[in-house]
Amino acid sequence: MQNKDNGAFRRKGDLGVPLVIGLFVLAIILGWVVFRNYEYSSKEITQSLSQMQEESTHLSLNGCAEKTLTWFQKCDAMTQLCDDTVPRLVKVCLANSDKSADCSQYGKEIYGYNFGAKQCAPYMHDKKLKRQKKACADTWQTIADYCKVVAKRAAQNH
Repeated sequence: MQNKDNGAFRRKGDLGVPLVIGLFVLAIILGWVVFRNYEYSSKEITQSLSQMQEESTHLSLNGCAEKTLTWFQKCDAMTQLCDDTVPRLVKVCLANSDKSADCSQYGKEIYGYNFGAKQCAPYMHDKKLKRQKKACADTWQTIADYCKVVAKRAAQNH
């Protein structure tokens, strides 16, 4: 004869099922909040890239760097997205008009390990500005890469 008492598997005061349901609901809420934040951040970054594309025709290399670093200081998107957008923003600025003539002011400096340190010096005094320092370094590394390509093309044409 079968035992019809299924209560043997459940203890009095067992909170397992309500706890799992609660965790599931919490995960859904957190997922929604993160998604909304990502959506907002994505829109802000897309708008910033578009704005840089419009304004970049009038900017020099230094202007591109300054505009990028100013944008970074005000960026209120998700931290990682702001950090990752710095090189993209500089590349958009460099791509929209020929800034190759500006590269000559840096000469062989662009091949050095510390290129950009001089330009980033104003950001190096405060230890709290670590993200700003990284953004500055990324900015000038992108400019160095651009100038290296310009120098390589010039060498091939001669």
